[in-house]
Amino acid sequence: MKPALSIVIPNHDYGSCLPGLFAALGEQSLGLERTEIIFVDDCSSDGSLDLAKALGRGLACQGFEALSSPRRGRPGPVRNLGLTRARGDYLLCMDPDDLPEPGFMSACLRALAARPDAGLAATDYWHEEGSGRRLVGLPQWDPGLLRVQNVLSPCVMIRRAVWEKSRGYRDNTAYEDWDFWVQAAANGFAAALVNEPLFRYRAHPGSYSERARAEDGRAKAMIVLNNPEFFPLAVRRWAAALTNGEPWALPFGRGLIPGPGQVRTMLDIAARAADQVQGGRGPEQTPGPTGRAEHDN
Repeated sequence: MKPALSIVIPNHDYGSCLPGLFAALGEQSLGLERTEIIFVDDCSSDGSLDLAKALGRGLACQGFEALSSPRRGRPGPVRNLGLTRARGDYLLCMDPDDLPEPGFMSACLRALAARPDAGLAATDYWHEEGSGRRLVGLPQWDPGLLRVQNVLSPCVMIRRAVWEKSRGYRDNTAYEDWDFWVQAAANGFAAALVNEPLFRYRAHPGSYSERARAEDGRAKAMIVLNNPEFFPLAVRRWAAALTNGEPWALPFGRGLIPGPGQVRTMLDIAARAADQVQGGRGPEQTPGPTGRAEHDN
């Protein structure tokens, strides 16, 4: 029997997190009788693959598969490998340090069942960092918000059609999730949101999300260039200029893509600075825009 849900878990040296994730999966109120789990190890050196195989044997799921991948260095290509093997009508990628609450999977499936137009389902979540945590409530769905920042949860259930119409998780941007959600929105898929915190996102030093912030400007520009039909012409111009190293194209605030108005402001500042240089004066010192997103990837 074909599974209803496929869960893909990419991993690189996160063996210490696997017992918690596998325990959380075993505690799902939905049950795992029609769920397959595909664990894809990205050349770990901490024994993660053997540990996952042992933990997988303890889950009452329809099927469990543990794969070894040549080193990819980013979660996206590792997810792609697992998703190409997935057979479920619904797909879910979970990182090893993710912790779904017991009602997470059943709530996402109900949300998709109630919204035939929706290809994505996400819940509010807890952002945990160090000893603190804060509740992150997702805004009312508006695909246009993705032109500015990543407004979805770090963990999103999708219909198979979303994956089949996509180009997968691209490895030319560090914000792989954001790029994937933009692909879904550009293909006409809506998101069904559950306004209940059913997921724990744990931020910690050395995580991929933290490392991705160092590539913030280029990562955002590549999202725009990857999906040109989704972004205004002025924003596409900014993205091309930033990747080409043109000084007027500022990276903008972390986790935020500028709109056409902000791009015009950048161009105006550059034009005034050029006029001042030509007139024999030094350029004015103008601070760049600031801001941050609720989560980055």
